[in-house]
Amino acid sequence: MNYPMELRPALLLPQGQLHMAEPANTLFTRSAVEISQHLQVPFEMAMYSLLSVISTTCQGRHRIKLPNSQIKPISLAILIIAPSGGRKSTLLKLLLSALLKVEREEYQEHTKLLEEYETELSQWEAERDGLLRAMKRDRSKGLPVNETKLTLDDHKKMKPARPRRFRLTFEDVTDASIFAHLAKEMPSASLITSEGKTLFDSAMFKAFGKLNALLSGDRTTVDRVNQPPLELDDVSLGLLAMTQFGVLQHHLENRGEELREAGLYARLMVIQPESLNGHRFLDPDAPNPTWEAWREGEKRLENLARENRLLLIAPDTEPMSLCFSDDAGRCWVQYYNEIEAENRPGGRFEHSQDHASKLAEMAARVAASLHLFEGQEGPITTATLLQAIDLCNWSSMNFHEVFQPLPQVCRDAQQLNDWFQDHRNRGIRHLPRTWVRQRCPNPLRKRDRLLAAIEELQAHGQVMQFMDGKTTILDLMPWQPFAPQP
Repeated sequence: MNYPMELRPALLLPQGQLHMAEPANTLFTRSAVEISQHLQVPFEMAMYSLLSVISTTCQGRHRIKLPNSQIKPISLAILIIAPSGGRKSTLLKLLLSALLKVEREEYQEHTKLLEEYETELSQWEAERDGLLRAMKRDRSKGLPVNETKLTLDDHKKMKPARPRRFRLTFEDVTDASIFAHLAKEMPSASLITSEGKTLFDSAMFKAFGKLNALLSGDRTTVDRVNQPPLELDDVSLGLLAMTQFGVLQHHLENRGEELREAGLYARLMVIQPESLNGHRFLDPDAPNPTWEAWREGEKRLENLARENRLLLIAPDTEPMSLCFSDDAGRCWVQYYNEIEAENRPGGRFEHSQDHASKLAEMAARVAASLHLFEGQEGPITTATLLQAIDLCNWSSMNFHEVFQPLPQVCRDAQQLNDWFQDHRNRGIRHLPRTWVRQRCPNPLRKRDRLLAAIEELQAHGQVMQFMDGKTTILDLMPWQPFAPQP
């Protein structure tokens, strides 16, 4: 190979999880296992949701320094696809409990500070008005006003500052609200919802250019009518959206191509776990669940959340940069190079180079979040990076299943063949094509889509067309000996 490559186990090429054949004995994994077992939600769903919450608590105060010397945010954008009844809301309620506890406490403190601020502001305004009246009076009498003007200038500098509000999580919010929060309150926040449709339909998703910039950590300016523009520089925005597959498909049909071209989907970690609906049985003799790992994890999240108070007190404080150990840095470079090699024609990422371009950076962000959650000291270790790579590799497989699916004609053919199979099961072999078009699944009743699907099935030997007079007939079982129509 014509790029640096060490003799390590392949990190990327064998698809799927490579280093987590047995769950790592980390607080992160043990917490996810407990949550999955006790709430009866898929392990992947618990794991990636927890990862998003960890990132939310850390992203404001920390950055990751890549081996190529670039400094990147550690915020994550995660999409989880789960059916109705998948306990998405129950899971989020548990995971966000520590953050919401801190937010409630800080809100009570903010309310007190706001009352004090309004009192101080009223006093300041009264003093300002008195100085303005005195200046106006002296000017009307022809008296000098220079001294009063200097006093007024000094008074302006003493205007009390409105207390900032501590808030890390938002659910249903407008783009204007989140931009104002990041600029004036805290330079860190995450959009977290168990109802993805709310987010897909929101103004936030319509402002995808700004959303892209914020997810990447880029500087952006938000222009406002009759108000000064908002300068968003070095702010962190995370995203966790849980949604049903049908809701996502509707969104993709309406705006999928536009947002894919804009690069929004490439920034997503995607997970589509197998549903547990119909398999979550209760054991009346089961002991009460123990939450040893999660209680420790919850306490850790609470402490990490409280560290964000510095963003209120000193919002201009420089974020702390995490870095990799020498061995982990070489490991990350190999991962980056393997991804780059797969962008070649015939490679895994030939048709998803947008996604591939973010994958190595995504692994670094995940590693930083895991490092902080585990409370590790010093540089990020190779073991932590490998766990992050596993999470990104698994997500990458799901990304391709969702955003690089079979061509439309193949999906149409599969849907049509399922419908034909129901007729085969009832012993029906021949159907007029016109009759099929009138009664087949609704999306296939457009002539061009139906004909393309039939031709696809015919190419694979699933149906055969023949003429009976002027009528086109479909033989649903062409592999059977030919028999006249009944």
